[in-house]
Amino acid sequence: MQNAYINEKNNKKKATLKFVWILIVFGILFAIIVARFALSGSEEDLFSGAPSSDDVYNIAKEFVKPTLKGATADFSDSQYQFGQKQDSVYVIKSFVETPDGTGSNQRTNFEITLKYKGGLRTEERNWEVLNLNEE
Repeated sequence: MQNAYINEKNNKKKATLKFVWILIVFGILFAIIVARFALSGSEEDLFSGAPSSDDVYNIAKEFVKPTLKGATADFSDSQYQFGQKQDSVYVIKSFVETPDGTGSNQRTNFEITLKYKGGLRTEERNWEVLNLNEE
């Protein structure tokens, strides 16, 4: 009878330890989720779904700017083409005008393919350039 009591006590102890470990794991997961929300920015950006065409175009401009000659660039914000190749792969076709030194502007057409990696849509680090063609 005493052995049965000891066995039952040991079994309860094991079950309690298992439950404590499960609680610890869930606590760690909860802390990671809370930290991710706190560090990622606004709630609107986290739950708004896929990037809009304007989001993709604004990021595309940031990747094209460093490739241009000259300090100023005038992007055509209303005349761009937007397409989606795959789930998170987007294509932008547009043009940019830069001063050419003679007082007139040089027009450069570009096509850029971007992959959205998740996170805030407005941060360059969350995007990857797959292809950039300039003419």
